[in-house]
Amino acid sequence: MNDDVRFKKELDSETKQKKRAEAIADPVQLLPLTSDIVFKQVFGQEESKPILRVFLNDVLGLDIKSADQITLLNPTIDPKYLDDKMCILDVRVQLSDRSSIDVEIQVLNRHNMESRALYYACQLCTEQLHAGDDYAKIAPVYGLNLLCFDLYEDTCYYRSFVLKDRKTNTPYKQKFEIAFFELRKAVGELSRTKEVKTLALSELTARDRWALFINFGKKEVYEKLVEEDKTFEEAYERLKKASSDEKLMAMYRSREKAIRDWNDSINSARREGQITELIELVRDGLLDVQKAAERAGMTLEEFQAAMKKE
Repeated sequence: MNDDVRFKKELDSETKQKKRAEAIADPVQLLPLTSDIVFKQVFGQEESKPILRVFLNDVLGLDIKSADQITLLNPTIDPKYLDDKMCILDVRVQLSDRSSIDVEIQVLNRHNMESRALYYACQLCTEQLHAGDDYAKIAPVYGLNLLCFDLYEDTCYYRSFVLKDRKTNTPYKQKFEIAFFELRKAVGELSRTKEVKTLALSELTARDRWALFINFGKKEVYEKLVEEDKTFEEAYERLKKASSDEKLMAMYRSREKAIRDWNDSINSARREGQITELIELVRDGLLDVQKAAERAGMTLEEFQAAMKKE
């Protein structure tokens, strides 16, 4: 290799490293990717299909060759739905082989996740057929659920369920898969590994690196991921762009307020139910009023006033 060629390669390498350093050094306050509206903006737009392709391949184990094989079915974010905490801001995809994929990130544990995931995966099946269509047209279905809470009580943070014969374990001919990726649990488990402690992130699986990118939130981890992988660099740039968008910021705040209000109403209902139970115990002579007030986190006077209202 002559000196001119060697110098050009070194210069290109330095330029790339400088760009990546500038990207990370940007003072923009990043929005959380665990917000469904932010996730949809980063992964679920036409210009982000190359990122989405790699993400789906890494997490679901697919083999999508090109971003051109991906059709986004719902790229638009309609502001009128943002105040509805029950509204699903998912990323729906159809591949060139007609496979359907639904990616949903879920912050709230409404204690119905498995049933909910099954319902939406089945909905993908029914939406493939129209009146008069042959059942043979049904294509593979994948439901990917990214969870910001723990669904199962063990250390396994990625589960993929498929249809199989109970006796022979033979997979059902028609591909139907529901996956749960517990991001909070993943980050908790990965944080204890030497790969994360030493930032040797290239030694992790691609799926594990996505868990860190979406939910870890530490600058040094972002730096390492961006440094080692062009896809993470592109995703990081999209996240920065989304975080600088005033309109998206307003939509994000509206969405977060709806979720907070929902949480407050649930917590309030639970607290009212707890106080009612304590009042009944006091009236039945099963609990001292002072202890009941302490359990409710109230003063004696506050608890006695609550008893009068019941």
